[in-house]
Amino acid sequence: MTNINCSSDCIYQKDGKCKLESVTAMAVTPDNTCAYYAKEKNTINKKYTT
Repeated sequence: MTNINCSSDCIYQKDGKCKLESVTAMAVTPDNTCAYYAKEKNTINKKYTT
């Protein structure tokens, strides 16, 4: 199991950790960004819902 810290507005981020279940080998990006990043659609409402 991998423990990856994440603070991005990504659909895989939860409580400061990456919760992506499975990954495949990816090349490192030149600007060091996450290859699996997918922007969360509704980040504003997420903060105020329970």
